[in-house]
Amino acid sequence: MKYFLQPLFVNIAVIFSLTYIANTIVPFLIERKLALKAKMLYGGVAGICALLCMAYPIETLKDSFFDLRNVPIVVATLYGGLLPGAICTIIVSIARLIIGGHFAFLGVVLALVAFVIAGAYKGFFTEEMKKWRAGIVIAAVYTIIYMMIIHSEMNFLPRDFYWIYFICFNVSFFTSILLIERLTFINMRLEETAYLDKLSVVGQMAAAIAHEVRNPLTTVRGLIQFLAKDTKDKKLEEFAPLILDELDRTNKIITDYLNLVKPGKPDLKVLQLDKLIKDTLSLIRPYGFLHNTVIAYELTGENDEIVADEHHVKQCLINIIKNAIESTDGKEGLITVYKHSFSKDSITLAIEDNGKGMSEEELQQIGLPFYTTKTKGTGLGTMIISRLIRDIGGSVRYESKPEEGTKVLLTLPVKSS
Repeated sequence: MKYFLQPLFVNIAVIFSLTYIANTIVPFLIERKLALKAKMLYGGVAGICALLCMAYPIETLKDSFFDLRNVPIVVATLYGGLLPGAICTIIVSIARLIIGGHFAFLGVVLALVAFVIAGAYKGFFTEEMKKWRAGIVIAAVYTIIYMMIIHSEMNFLPRDFYWIYFICFNVSFFTSILLIERLTFINMRLEETAYLDKLSVVGQMAAAIAHEVRNPLTTVRGLIQFLAKDTKDKKLEEFAPLILDELDRTNKIITDYLNLVKPGKPDLKVLQLDKLIKDTLSLIRPYGFLHNTVIAYELTGENDEIVADEHHVKQCLINIIKNAIESTDGKEGLITVYKHSFSKDSITLAIEDNGKGMSEEELQQIGLPFYTTKTKGTGLGTMIISRLIRDIGGSVRYESKPEEGTKVLLTLPVKSS
């Protein structure tokens, strides 16, 4: 038995070590589209991991070479996509053919089976709960096929080999998933910490200048209104409305700053989500009509209850939908609001538009101080959305492609049963 366990334990240690290394090269993050370079790096690291596993095989079973090389294939395909999985599979297949032996071709077949099964179930490997269900199905299907193949082709394998090998295989597979999910969570928290640090800088600036600037602005606005009321100066009469509009816009920017640092805890209540969305859309739809944009939402009648601050959620929804309307850029716009996914702790709402969309680089900048894709804007709107949603225990994510529109995923806590 120890002749089976020793190399398999080394394989497991290799897989865990290379998982950490992959995370340092390209950190694991939730639902972020990988660039071609990142996919190739994932495939290369997975291939190296598989080769190191092949360097420590079980060598006591005639001219066969059993190790955990197929675990990196499955994990790379599920988390990186078909390209990283294919790169790892090719590396493993070439290495196995170079090693040679009577069962070299069988080793290539088993690697291809691992890649095909992982690729077939990748679409189900998405949300947290579905991930584990898909993982169980993948492990079960692959284990059964693997056992059937080697049982028919290698009748010399002892019985204790089967349960030792496949227990180690599944332990390494599921522990790799657990490890990657934990690293993903840590990476997201690190990103949030960096974001909050940047937010605190903006808050300090706002607290220092907002009140001082607002007082003279109010005085200037009052004087302009007073002078323009009975003036006979044509220039003043012509430009007074423009001056007032710009003063109001300046005042709004200051108000946005203050909203970022306004003290006080949110007033959390149990709210009916359908009613909240319906009330919010009735407020923003006129703005959509003015911009030739239709806002669609279908009531589900499921009476979903969330725990949130009504004012905060409405403000966030209005800001998100307003941004979506403005992204349509004058064409016939369509904004669809729908319930995207559920879990026992939260519900995710999707706001999807057919606007101009954003590139990967622009997505990385969303929510940072002063960053905006509009010609007139400060970037504070998305910062306020993130701040308000975090205050009630939720989260916000953005998915977008240029010329294909943007999807905003708003996750809100639900009432515990």
